[in-house]
Amino acid sequence: MLSRRFLVLVTCTLVLATLLGACTPAPAAPAVQPTQVPAQPAAEPTQAPVEPTKAPEPTQAPPEPTKAPEPTKAPEPTAVPAPEELILATTTSTADSGLLDSILPDFQQKYNAKVNVIAVGTGQSLEIGSKGDADVVLVHSRKGEDQFVADGNAKERHDVMYNDFIIVGPKTDPAKAKGMATGKEAFQAIMDAQQPFVSRGDKSGTHTKELSIWSSIAVTPTAEMTWYNSIGQGMGDTLLFAEEKQGYTLADRGTYLAMSDKLPGLEVIVGGGNLAENKDKALLNPYGVLAVNPDKHPNVKAELAQKFVEWILSPDVQKMIGEFGTDKYGQPLFYANAQPAEAAGGEKAAAATGDAALKVTGKVGAEQAWSEEQVKALPTIDVESTNSKGEKDTYTGVKLTDLLALAAPAADATTIVFVADDGYTAEAPLADVLACANCIVSFRTNGGFSTVLPEFAKNLQVKGVVDIQVK
Repeated sequence: MLSRRFLVLVTCTLVLATLLGACTPAPAAPAVQPTQVPAQPAAEPTQAPVEPTKAPEPTQAPPEPTKAPEPTKAPEPTAVPAPEELILATTTSTADSGLLDSILPDFQQKYNAKVNVIAVGTGQSLEIGSKGDADVVLVHSRKGEDQFVADGNAKERHDVMYNDFIIVGPKTDPAKAKGMATGKEAFQAIMDAQQPFVSRGDKSGTHTKELSIWSSIAVTPTAEMTWYNSIGQGMGDTLLFAEEKQGYTLADRGTYLAMSDKLPGLEVIVGGGNLAENKDKALLNPYGVLAVNPDKHPNVKAELAQKFVEWILSPDVQKMIGEFGTDKYGQPLFYANAQPAEAAGGEKAAAATGDAALKVTGKVGAEQAWSEEQVKALPTIDVESTNSKGEKDTYTGVKLTDLLALAAPAADATTIVFVADDGYTAEAPLADVLACANCIVSFRTNGGFSTVLPEFAKNLQVKGVVDIQVK
């Protein structure tokens, strides 16, 4: 038993030794010495050795990258100053006719202004101005305007435009006044027939003219005259009342034409179809503009008022006035006749009468004198006539009737004398000239004027006319 255990133990020991020997690493082989390469002699350099390239100096740091521009801010809008206000006191006809609505926007835009219009009668307008409650006045009563200046309420008056008064009434014409030559004849017929007459009764220029016509036939209207209606209203309302009442009234032509579509029962009784056909030159209706005097009324807008005066007298605005209504009525509602004022002093640009290019003198209510530029600024027409060579030609100029209307020939005047710059004269009956719708003072190529009267004798074609004398 023992020997068997001994044999097993020996066997196990041998096996273990064998296993341990297998796990021991083999001894390393001896290291081989490397073969030394004989050193080669250094070659002689053919050139001096190149200095080693120095490292470049560090460049400066690049600039900071450009920042994207800040978005441009929209400029702050410039504040537009509030419009300066101007108070205009005026007769109702300038408003009722639509004229102011047509021309005032031009002034308001040019001068950043707002025009507050007080449209009442001329008398009331002048009263408002005399209190300093208006900056400028535009009216049509020459006597009242001259008194306004004389009282120191304005330094001067300027012509702006004119039209004429007419008498309108029912188409049935119960007073049988249609076609009468003068206003006073018609007024007499209306009174004799006891037909309704409508008066503005508002101390306006129209009312003043009406009273002067009654005075010419020695009549003073009173409340006891049942046929006489004084309503104290403006021109437009007066015309509407006359339409309703089927009565007669005195009106300015401009307002009547502007409102004619609302007046189907009325027609022109005295005054004809246009100013040239109006035989009663006493019915001429001139308009004037007056800046209120700041010396007497320090509160007024004197500078803006002066700008208004210069504006309304300027050629551009005068042209607007002269053209107003022509497209609708075939004739202007107003005829421009301003003599432009100088900006500095407001004095008339026209020379004195003796130095004017053309004048109307003699038996007239108001002598006229114009520079050549002022005549050319007036409304013009073209007429055909025979020249000195016997050939038909076309001439452009201003109607003689318009020029004479501005001067207002006296009732007893009978003759016109045309005076040339060389002293030559020619005569014509005043009535015939006033009845001639195509008689003109024409513009000469080299300056100056000539008369063109197609229906008259050749000796009335006066070259270089400088004076139209009323006798």
